[in-house]
Amino acid sequence: MEPQSDNRSEGRSNVFLAAALETDGGSVPVRIRNLSQVGALIDGTSLPSVGAKVSLLRGQLKAKGEIVWNEQSHCGIRFDHAIKVLDWVQRAGHSGQQRVDGIVAAIRNSKPVPRDLQETREGDETLRSISQALDEVCERIARAPNMSIELGEELLRLDAIAQSLRKIATGRNV
Repeated sequence: MEPQSDNRSEGRSNVFLAAALETDGGSVPVRIRNLSQVGALIDGTSLPSVGAKVSLLRGQLKAKGEIVWNEQSHCGIRFDHAIKVLDWVQRAGHSGQQRVDGIVAAIRNSKPVPRDLQETREGDETLRSISQALDEVCERIARAPNMSIELGEELLRLDAIAQSLRKIATGRNV
């Protein structure tokens, strides 16, 4: 059940941010759909039930709180303490990660990868090494004993992204 309407939209930022939701039972990947100083709407699978104590993690940021509603693949979190929303919506990670995020976004949207993202700078990972690392992650996931159909479909998407990165890195079809 959704919480009562009490000017919740005031001060909320509509976002689409990758994060993790940590509970006593472990951690699950989630997406933050909107965010305010006092709470967040998240979506994902295997979300905890109402009343569960959780921690929302994004990069080095962490907000403890409680699940206040849960409906299908969405739930609301009320934070124990106010957060700085601007810190959460800024790009997480180092410049290399931001570069990878930009390349993956272009590929997902079937757009050409901007030239500045294709060029490597001293100290940056190359597209080829990023692709190789992604292949290794795919291999580990594929060998997981609890592989699901849903996870298999996501694995295929990751593999397609790795192949696209190799194609960009080599300038030819792989």
